[in-house]
Amino acid sequence: MNRPGRPGRTRAGVLASACLSGPRFPLPPAPAGRVPRSARLTFRTSSESTAVPADSHNSVPVTGAWTESAVTYSTRPTLSTSVPGTITGASAVSTDHSADLGATALDGALGSVTSLAPTSSGTDSLRIRSSEATAACGPQLVLTFGDE
Repeated sequence: MNRPGRPGRTRAGVLASACLSGPRFPLPPAPAGRVPRSARLTFRTSSESTAVPADSHNSVPVTGAWTESAVTYSTRPTLSTSVPGTITGASAVSTDHSADLGATALDGALGSVTSLAPTSSGTDSLRIRSSEATAACGPQLVLTFGDE
């Protein structure tokens, strides 16, 4: 639900391959007379003991096309060079976390489907619950719109 001046939440499909995964979000267009004021990625870490990293992870837009049923490591989509947000402190299993993205980070993606992939130069992996988890556990992208 995306009401002017109120956060909107979108559920996610998830891109997953051997070394890359990230949620896919259908984004609404901005309501008439409104612009994005904030964007926040919310997620819950997996219950696996190896699900939580010591390293921080950048949240990077996926620029290539992909489908959940066909993506493999060798057919994985390309990633943007922009980094709208950083995930830090996701150091406990089965715990809710969030990462603020820049207010304009998703401007070009409004009204379409976008994906975000966590990337890191470190050796730790970040595992989040998938879109197949309950609504409270799956990744969400919270958008807030305000007056132009």
